[in-house]
Order: sequence, then C-alpha cells, then structure tokens
Amino acid sequence: MKVHVDGIEVELPAGTSAIDAVFQSGGDVPYFCAHKYLSPVGACRMCLVESGSPRKNPDGSFVMEGEGDAATPKIFWFPKPMASCTMQATEGMHIRTAKTSEVVAKAQAGMMEFTLLNHPLDCPTCDKGGACELQDRAFEYGYGASRFGFDRRHAEKHYPLSDFVILDQERCIHCKRCVRYFEEVPGQEVLDFIERGGHTFIDTQEGGLPTGFSGNITDICPVGALLDNVARFRGRNWEYDHTPTTCTLCPVGCSITVDARNGRLERIVAGENRDVNEAWICDAGRFGHPFASEERLPTPLIRNEDGALVPATWDEAITAINRGLLGLPLADLGLFVGADATLEEGAALSALADALNARHVDHFPRHSVFIAPTATLTDVATADAVVVLGADLGEEAPVLELRILEMLRGGLLPAEFAHGTAIADLRLVERPARRPERLAVIGGESRLWGHAGHRVSANGENALTRLAHPDTDDLKAVRALLDGAERPVLILGADALRGASGSAASLLADLASRTGAKVIAIPAGPNSNGLAALNLVPRAGGMGIERLGEVPAAFISRLDPGTRAAGFTVVHDTHLTATAQLADVVLPAVTNYEKRGTVQNLEGRLLPLNPAAIQSGEAADLIRTLTALAEALGVKAPARGQRGAQTLLMGSVGVNTAGIQAGGALHTFARTFVAPAAPHTPELWTERMRSRDRDWVERIHDLVEGGWTLPVAPAAPQPGGDD
Repeated sequence: MKVHVDGIEVELPAGTSAIDAVFQSGGDVPYFCAHKYLSPVGACRMCLVESGSPRKNPDGSFVMEGEGDAATPKIFWFPKPMASCTMQATEGMHIRTAKTSEVVAKAQAGMMEFTLLNHPLDCPTCDKGGACELQDRAFEYGYGASRFGFDRRHAEKHYPLSDFVILDQERCIHCKRCVRYFEEVPGQEVLDFIERGGHTFIDTQEGGLPTGFSGNITDICPVGALLDNVARFRGRNWEYDHTPTTCTLCPVGCSITVDARNGRLERIVAGENRDVNEAWICDAGRFGHPFASEERLPTPLIRNEDGALVPATWDEAITAINRGLLGLPLADLGLFVGADATLEEGAALSALADALNARHVDHFPRHSVFIAPTATLTDVATADAVVVLGADLGEEAPVLELRILEMLRGGLLPAEFAHGTAIADLRLVERPARRPERLAVIGGESRLWGHAGHRVSANGENALTRLAHPDTDDLKAVRALLDGAERPVLILGADALRGASGSAASLLADLASRTGAKVIAIPAGPNSNGLAALNLVPRAGGMGIERLGEVPAAFISRLDPGTRAAGFTVVHDTHLTATAQLADVVLPAVTNYEKRGTVQNLEGRLLPLNPAAIQSGEAADLIRTLTALAEALGVKAPARGQRGAQTLLMGSVGVNTAGIQAGGALHTFARTFVAPAAPHTPELWTERMRSRDRDWVERIHDLVEGGWTLPVAPAAPQPGGDD
C-alpha cells in the first residue's frame, strides 16, 4: 500500500502502523509509551499526527475530487490529531507530523508541558541523565519554559519495588510500559496504577516484585523512574564503556551490553536479538555481575616450601609447573574446563590434549548424551504446542520460558510496533489471551507449572519413555496434543537427560519423527554442545571430572569441584575458590565478560563474545594460559592467540567464527557422543556470582536461600541530593 507522510510517498506492507509509516519515510515522531515488543496503548499522547484517508463509494470506487484526469481521491481528515502508535496505516492515507503541521507541533508541545507538569528537576543527579528519552524529546518538541508557576506535586523518591529495582514516583510519567511488560511478557499482574489524575502512582503487590525478569523494566522505562539498584549511582551513561556481547550464564545466549567504568563492571543491560532474547534478559544475567570486579586474582600464585600460596610472576609459575610435572607421562595429565569456555578455547584445549595424547579430558557441566537441536527459539514462540519434559526453566534457561509464554499468548508480535485500528471512535483492547491448553509440562513442579494446561508429575528420567508409550490418561492427552499439532516443539531438561544414553536419543528421534515435533535438548552448560563437538569428553580409558581425585595430575580451568588431583594440580580461575586453595599453582583467569570468542547456544546458534574494559591484573584467557602450560610441558602450543585458535576450530569442525555477526548464525555440529557424565543440578545463581560485599552477600543470600522471595525493605535515605 502507498502512504503519504509529509508529502513523501512510501510503499509499505499492509498492517503497518502510522508511527512506523513515519519512520519508514525518514521522519520522526516522539513517543514514550510505545515499545516494539509490547502492545500499543496510546497512553502518553506524544505521537500525535494529523491523518486522513480516502473513502469509498458503495460500489468500491474512491470518492474523488477534481475533474477529469485531474481528479484524485478526496482525503477526509480526522477532526483532531490522532495517536499514531495505535492507528493502522491504510491505502492512500495522508499523515502530517510536526514537521509540516503547526497543529501537531502545538499539540505535542502541549502534551510535553503536561508531562513535565509535576516532573522534578533531577537531571543533574538522575542516573538516566544523558540517556533519557524525556530529556531529548523535551528539547526537541517542548516549549522552552513552563507556563505553570505552582509548586510541583511530591512523592516517594526512593521507593523499593524489590532489592533490585528502585522506583522514584516523582519521575514516573505514567507511560505504562512497566505494567504492560509484566502483564504481557512474564504474565504476572504484579504492577499497576493506583489512584487517579495527578495523584496517580504505580505500585506493586505486598511482598515486592517477583524475581526472575523484573529488571527488564529498568531498561524500558523512558525516564529515571525505575532504576537498577545494583548499578545505581555508579556512573553517568556517557562515562561508561559500552560493550555488546553475549551472556554465558545459561545456554540461551542472550544479547547483553556490558557497561564498565574505570576498569570496573558496573552495569549490564539487555541487548536486542530478535531471534534469541528479543529485548529481555533474566535477573541473574542482569544483576549477578558484581563478582567480576571484586577480589579478583591479579597475579599467579605458587605454593612455597611452607605450604602457603604466595604471589608470583608468570615465569615463576611456568617454572613451578615444569618442576611439578617433571617425570609425569604427558598422557596422564588431566585437562578439565568449565562449560562456559569459548569454542576457540575448546579447540585449543582439544588440540593440546591430542598433542599430549591425554585421556583424562572433560568439561563440566554436561549431559551424558548430545542431542542436536532441530528447533529454534522462534520455533518455540510460533509453535501451536509445546511439551516440556523434566525441565526447570527458571534454573536452566529462563528466557526460553519467556518464549514459551509468548507462544501461549499467540506468537510473535509484528516486526515493529503492533498495528492499531484504521478508523474508530473507540477501541477496546482485550488483554492478550493465554492458551494454556497448548502447553504440557511433564516432571516436577516449576515456575512454568502454573501456566500449563496439561501437568503430569513424573520422574524426569523416565518421562521420555512414558511419553513415547503413554500409560495414563494425562500422558495420553499430552501425546494427543503432540500428535494433533501442526508445529509442535519438544523441550527436554536436565531431569530428562540425566543419565540418558544412546537409546534415549534413538527413542527421542523416533518420537519426533512420529509426531513431527522439533526438539530442543537444553545443554547442561552455556557452551556444552560446542565443547562436546570438539571432543572435550573423556577419551578411551580416561576419567571425567567426577573422578578428579584419581587423576595423577590435572589442569583445571574455571571449575570449582572442591577437590584436587592425586598429584600436581594447576588451577586457572578468576578467584581464589575452594579448589584454587588446594592447588599447587594458581593462574589468574578472565571472566567471560572479558573474552573474545564464540559460544553455541541451545538452538545451535553461534554467538560472539567481545571483551569489556575491565581491569583484571595479569589475568589471561584459556588460549594464552594453554600456551604457557605447553611451554612448561616442553611441547609446542597448538595456538598462541585468537586467530590461531580460529584456524584450529576451522580445521576440526569446519566453522569459521571470524565473521560471526552480533545476531549469530545457526550451525549444527554433525558429531555426536555418548559419555558418562558427573551428576549436575542446574543452578542459575551460583556461589561464584555472589558479591563479596558484606551487605550484598546478606541480601543475595536471602534471595537465593529463600527461593527468590523478595523482602521489601523500607525506603532508606540515599546519597546524591534529590536522587
């Protein structure tokens, strides 16, 4: 269809909203309430435009004006400016913005004046200063000065909605983004408007906001009303070094932006990747970062003659490793790594294991069987039936839970803002309907349990067998759901995969073939699938991490099993963990926030990591550390840097990660494996992530041990003037 915006004709697909038509034409419209991943509501009234459309006669022809060849469809204009975010563009529509219409310019300036009526002048002390939509739009579309001389209304300045989110009620402009977010995304009606008119404020139910996904409202708030309490007063937006990267706390691989200042990681905000996390991340990924800048190991440590770990140089550490492993058959050295290592690091470690002919190789956590994914996260969101087997998504893959809830409300929103109604005097919008009959959960109770229309309590380990051969009415109903769906998706979690063997993989393949279901088997670790494809599992005659105490000597990277090898032990980690305290040599490591590399998420998507500007002393990534280890062992290092590791990766599994874009690229590794795995219980918020700050430790301890029940403390005075 063709739409005219400020005299410019643009061709757009049917269903495009008027606000998107303006943006597509190169124009601009201010807005506060609209958000591409939320339904339109027209609350802020800032996106006003003049609009008109042609009308049709009863015979379907347009009402014309003019004579003969000069006749054109007559445009019937709305009597008043309309909110463009809730209005659908139609064929032949004409739109005027503030650029060409004085009526619109005056209306928008008037709305801005009302928005600022009681807004405090906190900009110098507000965390949002410099990144505030209200600041920018007031400058662009508002009056230069207020015409109102009365005192502003005052309200709570430091109102805790939870330990993680602080509300400044004076700054709230009632755009309703946060309210709609909770209703539409996690499906929790926990935040709403209270009172009317100038006394309106938002508040939550008794007990505060539920943890899980609450931090997302700090991202979508257009002003400084909702603030990240972890990052509060840590810096101004222009002072941060912004680094887009990928979260590696779970196998989803959400897009995030790491904000560092003066070498410290101060804040994490959600990035946008429509194919993975859209614009949402979990609270663990957002708030669980203080450890990255606290009590880091700045230098290597070696154990002296008195048995104490003392600081040393890298050269001294290499010498100590050489002496400690002198006379040890190289094949007896165990090589163990955390499942959040990058593909490049995994390729370097696998190549070193091959060079040493090492048998004791493993990564942790992992499952005993690798099942290649056939479904994407978009497939989950657009499915007409989802069956979850033995998974606690809140601990294993939180954002996957959001994509399932997206499926329950009817699938993806349009690519941009949801369209509105072409012409109407009143539009009644029904709250997004949930379709619980589309979801089945088999296993133990979890956060997703309450959303499911089919719930079957079962031992996760035999859930797959029971679904393949249903023996109860409930299971038969779930099987009928799978059989009758056109786009079914089957999701397997830790309980279903624990102890699984090759026969389970065959059974799953047969079930998927019979029902037409696509499959996602949630990996145990952030990059488990990729590391398994690189053969980082016990070789013939080798022992896994669960038998670490029997291994003659070991190199352990970013793992904390709490024990050591039978002989000489080298630990490569970011902090002095329980395992590091038992080691003979400790080498400082970087966190995944400081790495450059690639990981593979649960849908098989390759996602890039970029290093943030965080100070970490002499810490090194695994590739450079393996170079030092190879030097100590007297062998040639397989790779001495990122490019060398990428070459190894290309040669071993045929993947070129040098050109991976921010959105990632799907890739399925052909290699499969079956290898016994150490027991593992999924835990999103691990001990490693807890801040060393005493007050923070106490608060997080309450959250974790209390099952994420948020205590709401009374508001306390905070530094920073009016903020």
